[in-house]
Amino acid sequence: MSRLPDFVIVGAARCGTTSLQAYLRQHPEVFMSAEKETDYFSLGDLPASEVPVHASAYRAKTRAEYERCFRDAGGARAVGEASPTYLFYPRSAERMRQAIPDARVICVLRDPVERAYSHFALARKMGFETVTDFTAAVALEDDRWARDRSMRFTYTRASFYHDGLLEFVRRFPRERILVLRFEELAADAAATMRRIHDFLGVDPAFVPDVGIRHNRSMLPKSGLVREAFGRPFRARRFLQRNLPPRLVTQLGNLIMRPPPGVPKDVRERLLPRFVEDVRLVESLVGRDLSAWRSI
Repeated sequence: MSRLPDFVIVGAARCGTTSLQAYLRQHPEVFMSAEKETDYFSLGDLPASEVPVHASAYRAKTRAEYERCFRDAGGARAVGEASPTYLFYPRSAERMRQAIPDARVICVLRDPVERAYSHFALARKMGFETVTDFTAAVALEDDRWARDRSMRFTYTRASFYHDGLLEFVRRFPRERILVLRFEELAADAAATMRRIHDFLGVDPAFVPDVGIRHNRSMLPKSGLVREAFGRPFRARRFLQRNLPPRLVTQLGNLIMRPPPGVPKDVRERLLPRFVEDVRLVESLVGRDLSAWRSI
C-alpha cells in the first residue's frame, strides 16, 4: 500500500493554495502529490449520478487512484496534497478523518468579497465564464448551482467558510489545524512558510523561493489565449505538468493582464451577506477578521 498524506491543504479556493503547493514542493523533506486538487475526499468514490457536471477530469476517483498520487513519496518526512474543494464539500472532513485520522490540516482564508472576485477572474481566465460583469455573474449563481454542483461558478457561495471549517474542527484536534489568512501569505510569504514548516515538523531553516505568486487571477490578453486555456485539454495543464511552476507563472504573466479589481460600490453591496459568517469564523479560530467586515 502506498503511503497516504500526513497533511492536507483543504482550502479555500483562490486563497494562495497553488503558491503553497509550489513552495512546499521545494522543501527537501516534503513530498507533494504531482496532481494538485486530487479532490478524493470531496468527489472520490461517488456514484456517477452524484458527480458534479464539471468535476475535474483529473481528480482521484477511487482509493487506488488516490494512493497512486503518493507512490513516489519514499522517505519524505512530510507528505501532502492540496485540494481546496475539501473546505467546500461537507463530506470531505469525515472521509479524511476515517482515512488519515492523524493528518495535519492547513486552511488559508481570504476576505470573502476579494475571494469571490478572484474566483470570477479565474473563470474568465479559463474561458468558461462568458459573462463579463462580476455583479451579473453573481446574480446567476443560484440558477447555475441548481444545474451544476461543481465549484465552477460558486463565486460567493465558496466565500462562506464557517460551516466547512467547523467540520474539520469537530474531527481533528485543534493543535493539528493551522488556519492562515491569505493577506499574511501575500504580505510575507517567507514568514508564512516558516510557520508552515514548523507546523509540519520539517526543517524550518529551509528558505524556499517565494518570489513568484502562482495562479494569480489574471485575464487573457486575447481571445486566442482564452480559447487555449478553455479547451478540455488545456494548454495550462500541459504546461503545469511539464514545466517548473516558476516558468509557468512567468509565461502566464506575459500572456495575461491583471483584472481591474472589485469596485467599491460592488463591495458595499456584497459585503453584508458575509458579515455573520465572518463573525462566526472569528469565534471559531480566535482571530480578528474585522478588516473583512469593512468597506
